[in-house]
Amino acid sequence: MRTKDFYKQFGKRLKELRQQANISQEDLAESVGVATKTVSYWENGHNPITLNKIPLIATALNIPIYKLFVFLDVEEKAADKDYISLLQSKTGEELNTLFNIIKELQKIK
Repeated sequence: MRTKDFYKQFGKRLKELRQQANISQEDLAESVGVATKTVSYWENGHNPITLNKIPLIATALNIPIYKLFVFLDVEEKAADKDYISLLQSKTGEELNTLFNIIKELQKIK
């Protein structure tokens, strides 16, 4: 997945989770400490999200961090449940490291 594709997938997932939580872009922006326009840019895949915002978003949406990165409906796929369990067992720092690795891997073409 190219970086641009990743941003689009992440944005789509963020919007989906925000709407499921019944939270407006304005409320999410306030909780995370950014402008409403920034949330809109994230959701449309126009701007990358900074790592320090990930835990704030998860907290505002009342979800574990890994759910922001589940782009497919993997919870219904038995083979993928191991990945979910693995991600759930990681600390925020470990997830940040993993996210950084993924970003670097995406740069390799």
